[in-house]
Amino acid sequence: MRRVAKRLPAMPVTEALLSRVIILLGRALSAHIDEVISPYELTDVEFRTLLSVYSAPDGVAGPSDLCASLAHSPATMTRIGDALVARGLITRVLSDQDRRRMDIKITPQGEELVQEVLPRMFSYTRELYGEFSDAEKTRLLGYLKKLFGQLMLDNPPAGKGEQA
Repeated sequence: MRRVAKRLPAMPVTEALLSRVIILLGRALSAHIDEVISPYELTDVEFRTLLSVYSAPDGVAGPSDLCASLAHSPATMTRIGDALVARGLITRVLSDQDRRRMDIKITPQGEELVQEVLPRMFSYTRELYGEFSDAEKTRLLGYLKKLFGQLMLDNPPAGKGEQA
């Protein structure tokens, strides 16, 4: 990045490095989580989906809620849902509020799996953040939330506004 900045002095080097580190961190964290939960034949996104349904009221979640909370497209959520249904971890049921909609419900087998996997995840996350003080973790969380808020603004990315 510094070599690019020599050729393009207006480049925001620190911001570019921050973005690159965050992207690499996300990929590495996802790979580590996949490794931690691999004995359960789950991927990170499958586990997060299962956990989202587990934590929903009565273990039932709407597909659009899952798409929003997990930041995945409906097509991706359908694929993930199909895999979890095939394993008997979730079912699709008619919505109580709208009979035209199918909701996702966790099965007893899905609940058992979440309760088995979570303690392993607790150990992993405690170890991962073990070198951070409570104050550092709180500050880091605040900074990441602030950055996430910037990403989620309804404004289109610079240069995409009227051309899109």
